[in-house]
Amino acid sequence: MIRAMLWDADGVLQHSPAGWREVLDEAGGEGFAEAVFRSELPALRGEEPLRTALERVLREWPHRTGLDADTLLELWERAVVDEDAMAVVQEVRDRGITCVLATNQQDHRRAWMRDVLGHDARFDRVYYSSEMGVMKPDPAYFHHIVDDLGLAPHEAGFVDDSHANIEAAAEAGLHAVHHDPDSGAAALRREVEGLLDSTRR
Repeated sequence: MIRAMLWDADGVLQHSPAGWREVLDEAGGEGFAEAVFRSELPALRGEEPLRTALERVLREWPHRTGLDADTLLELWERAVVDEDAMAVVQEVRDRGITCVLATNQQDHRRAWMRDVLGHDARFDRVYYSSEMGVMKPDPAYFHHIVDDLGLAPHEAGFVDDSHANIEAAAEAGLHAVHHDPDSGAAALRREVEGLLDSTRR
């Protein structure tokens, strides 16, 4: 039986407007977006602040036009919370199942999600990759969470929009279900209900 449900944030509980890559490449030239996203990886693991990484990219990228670190950082503040999806989280909490935010986030977005969106208050526990020093889809990410919760992997469920993360969670022993970001909260409810029901049999 599932005693804790782990929820991904982006693509499940919150959504960002499309076109990040196009905006960045238009401003900095082709390939600039890839350089920016690649620079985020160490920050997602908590190895350095995102600002430091972005400032390094801006120094190294010769074709940027009118961009600074503050402008780039604002791109990570554009997510919109899906309140209908959050209602699904609360429904599961109301059933006595521990609900956990399990998300890859660097320090800047972590602070924004915590202080502006107020995510920490909506969950029983929160796990941001930059505070853990490890990120999905590393199996160590999932083992860290279930160990911290005092659970066996098979006592935890997980929902994410990334197939790679779902596969890693399943390999770590969790019950995992994929969510299509375009399918909406009603689909999320069905997916989570199906997962919870399947583990009660």
